[in-house]
Amino acid sequence: MSFMRLTCMLVCLLLFSCGEEAQENISNSNEVSDVSLEGFENLPAKEGVPVATLSSCSPVDNILFDAPVNNTIQAVNRSAFGMGNWKLIDDLSDEFDYPGGKSAPVFSSKWKYGFVNNYTGPLPTVWTGDQITFETISGSNRAVVLTAADTGSGANRRLKCGMITSNAKSSYPIFQEARVKISNSQLANAIWMLSGDAGTTEEIDNLETYGPRIRPNNTQCDYPYYADRIHLSHHTFKTENGVRLDYQPHVETWMSRKKSNGDCSRDNDVVWSEDYHYFGVKWVNNQRLDYFIDGKRVKTVSGLRVEDGIDPDNYTSCGNGLTREMHMIISQAAQSWRYGSTANFWNSSDIKSGSNTKMYVDWIRVYSPSGNVNVRSCN
Repeated sequence: MSFMRLTCMLVCLLLFSCGEEAQENISNSNEVSDVSLEGFENLPAKEGVPVATLSSCSPVDNILFDAPVNNTIQAVNRSAFGMGNWKLIDDLSDEFDYPGGKSAPVFSSKWKYGFVNNYTGPLPTVWTGDQITFETISGSNRAVVLTAADTGSGANRRLKCGMITSNAKSSYPIFQEARVKISNSQLANAIWMLSGDAGTTEEIDNLETYGPRIRPNNTQCDYPYYADRIHLSHHTFKTENGVRLDYQPHVETWMSRKKSNGDCSRDNDVVWSEDYHYFGVKWVNNQRLDYFIDGKRVKTVSGLRVEDGIDPDNYTSCGNGLTREMHMIISQAAQSWRYGSTANFWNSSDIKSGSNTKMYVDWIRVYSPSGNVNVRSCN
């Protein structure tokens, strides 16, 4: 349901990097070049080389990539990726099928409302459990639903957004997968992991997206650059002389996918809000992440100190790379940095509240080799 550049303000724990704001201004172009790039989905990822699986459509900006057409929407076959014998970690997983919804004792035993600490979100966002509900999808199958609500006025105007954070946490190796229907709005929808240490210094983003490019009234959203694209990334943080330093990869971190071959226009992009999709990330070890969408591996990031690798700037302090135990998070948020200011966000014609902001999560499942959480001594 997530949610950064140099700053000393905690508000820059945004789900997406503020440093990519410039990309909104660089290009809202629909252009892609049609070049033949052989996919390498079935090849092992080479250590130290960030790898994305590419279609023949190559977007003009190198932060983007287009994955091969895949019209078979399914969960990952874990056996095909060395996880056939991995077991479900019950404390980090949830089917959300409770008849009693969020009043069910097992739900409150697994989840808390809001962030890992008392931070309430990047303004105008206020993370709260008030915006968490349950809905029946079919039969006894239910989903947890996050819906945004506009509240207050003037300088006190806020957007109440849902967020739940797992009480339990784990380090690697784990595989997180969720079945999600993204909202039909331009709010940030996120499934992510975050360490709970002081400074929340390690983050893995399974799913981050801003929703569809074309609004329900058939007009284009105000900032379409990131629309209909999925952010696959991670962050490492360090505070130095009062300044919060933030590293994340920048090459091929925003993924689109076409509905059919032979048409590289944005009109042919998959609109992720139209149906449920499967988003997964395998946290292999301290220096490798494998990303999956709809059963296919679409990207691998590996290598500790390499450019666009896991931690080239040596920000991590619990050993090398991504090692800290992380909480699972489902969230929505308003990302006003994309609009230039909070005032511009409120003045935009993009959808901010109501039924079109509903983000549905059918389930989240987290696996490890033993079915237990993995503990690190520095936590």
